[in-house]
Amino acid sequence: MSDQHVAGLLRQQISRRMRHFILSAAAWRRRTPIWIASILIGLVAGLFSFGSNKAHLAFEQIYDHSPYWALLITPFGLGLSVWLLNRFFAGAVGGGIPQAIAALEPGTHALRERLLTLKAACGQILLTLIGIASGATFGYEGPIVQVGAAIKYSLNRSAAIKNEGASRSMILAGAAASVAAAFNAPLAGIVFAIEEMSHAFDQRATSTILLSVILAGLTAMSIMGNYNYFGITSVTLDLRQGWIALPICGLAGGIAGGITAKLMLQFTSLLPRPLARLRLRHPVVFAVGCGLALAGIGILCGGITFGTGYWRAREIILQGGDGLEGYGILKWLTLMISFISGAPGGTLAPSLAVGAGVGLNLASLMPYLPQTAVILLGMVAFFSGMTQAPMTGFVIVMEMSDSSSMIIPLMASALIAANVSRLLCRRALYGELGMMLVRKARSEAAQIDPSGPRT
Repeated sequence: MSDQHVAGLLRQQISRRMRHFILSAAAWRRRTPIWIASILIGLVAGLFSFGSNKAHLAFEQIYDHSPYWALLITPFGLGLSVWLLNRFFAGAVGGGIPQAIAALEPGTHALRERLLTLKAACGQILLTLIGIASGATFGYEGPIVQVGAAIKYSLNRSAAIKNEGASRSMILAGAAASVAAAFNAPLAGIVFAIEEMSHAFDQRATSTILLSVILAGLTAMSIMGNYNYFGITSVTLDLRQGWIALPICGLAGGIAGGITAKLMLQFTSLLPRPLARLRLRHPVVFAVGCGLALAGIGILCGGITFGTGYWRAREIILQGGDGLEGYGILKWLTLMISFISGAPGGTLAPSLAVGAGVGLNLASLMPYLPQTAVILLGMVAFFSGMTQAPMTGFVIVMEMSDSSSMIIPLMASALIAANVSRLLCRRALYGELGMMLVRKARSEAAQIDPSGPRT
């Protein structure tokens, strides 16, 4: 058979496939909801970001008028958030990422029907914005993961119910698109879906994830512009002189992140007995008490701990963070109090803010090295230590700060931190929180119908 004949057959085959792709009504019906959901995720991420900034600025304006307004706003906001959660939005519980991970578990159809509804998505947005407007240490970047997964799953529900593989693909694609749109970091979205969400590479989900990331990212970019989350940092680290920063930052971030993850997992199910009893019987009162603690800490330290931490982290990275030497430990404390309050809100972005504070402290120990470089290493180390997701850690920090020249040092610090963290906390934070939800759902289902199928 001649080469020309083979080429002709190949062209005919490609032509037939293209006609089928363009003209097939079934193909259009199958793909259109996926495209619409991806664009909608980008739109919601842009609006969620805008709302988050406005909510934080509103709190800051009130605080500037009188710091003592925080003693009213923060407790009231957290109490209101928990009341609305228990009264109207049971599916909006938590920080978003564990809920999306739980929904990936096979045989959790009932859990998906509770967590991945448009009502749960709307609840996550509303309650997270209330928490941010209250000055709590919450971010929208975690909740948007559940929101994106819910949008993707809900708009493709019929296909997802029929096929478990399609269901997982939709959830993974929604989560990846959400992270990409929220941080303007498409590579981070893809790595996040593979490493943090699925813990494995799902070949069938590849095209769905890539297309969703592209469409959601372009939509969010059209709203927010092409920006770098933490600004542009033109910094390098000469490893011939600064290699010592890698093990120091990796070790410090891994220890701090591992302890944080261990405490969060413990406090989720086991607080000191009086606090545990209060949180169980009177969740709104407990949330109000946490709000008072957050307000007190914020007032005593001049207001630097209120909010997500985005602006403080950006200030530390770009301007050196003069006067913020105690920011890391203070922000860590408010992160823990916000987490145990029971109010919905994300910990993803606040963990990066805590990491920036850790990096600032470590930079003071190595004044002969570029400060910004050490801050970025501390940030990626704490994030990787807390999440035990080193690939996501170095990619997300690299993309958010446009610091591609730092890729090797960021990789090394992230890897060291994740391995140190595993010595202190054997279970990955978000994955274990997700499995707690799965075990709770299966236990509840077994109590309702002990002889029936497990969900």
